[in-house]
Amino acid sequence: MPSSITWGLLLLAGLCCLAPRSLAEDLQGDAVQDTDASQHDHEHHAEPACHKIAPNLADFAFRMYRQVAHESNKTNIFFSPVSIATAFAMLSLGAKGDTHSQIMKGLGFNLTERAEGEVHQAFQQLLHTLNHPDNQLQLTTGNGLFVAESVKLLNKFLEDVKSLYNSEAFSINFGDTEAAKKQINDYVEKGTQGKIVDLVQDLDKDTVFALVNYIFFKGKVATPTFQRREVK
Repeated sequence: MPSSITWGLLLLAGLCCLAPRSLAEDLQGDAVQDTDASQHDHEHHAEPACHKIAPNLADFAFRMYRQVAHESNKTNIFFSPVSIATAFAMLSLGAKGDTHSQIMKGLGFNLTERAEGEVHQAFQQLLHTLNHPDNQLQLTTGNGLFVAESVKLLNKFLEDVKSLYNSEAFSINFGDTEAAKKQINDYVEKGTQGKIVDLVQDLDKDTVFALVNYIFFKGKVATPTFQRREVK
């Protein structure tokens, strides 16, 4: 019988890697407008793009857990596989050569089997679906790219980061460490509705690039009901 840790990991992988089917179908309904009723019905029931990368993300989650558990002497390990995978996938948009290949390989994507564009579109849909609030839960994720003022990013990279990953890049003066820390911390505090404050405590003045990822979750906890029985 699987241990409680195993069940917890399976639940975590399921929650992080598989978007709710109803939300995904809603997303498709919003994104696709087709006058041909039969074609629309076919697309509506097609497998959502984000579901296609779920096995890759689940495999990444377990591989990372094994690595962290091997190097850690802590009893509990808690992390968000999707947040980490999303951050690296986004960075791959601006990477080339061996760096690009290593990022995609580390995430478990074989670009000979699936086009890179499909991978990024799947992440786009996944993020849109996860950030779709309802009356039961609210989950918000975000990435902030803070780049030294001396670095010039390509417009294509900035456009893709915003359109595919709903993220932005900010020019920042790392030389003024106090002002830089405040700028980053204010961004995280706003994104997490004030739940995470003063995230960055130390910042090297020689820093050129900083990637900040956050996740905010708010949900309702079901109250268990009990039945009283009289024993005679």
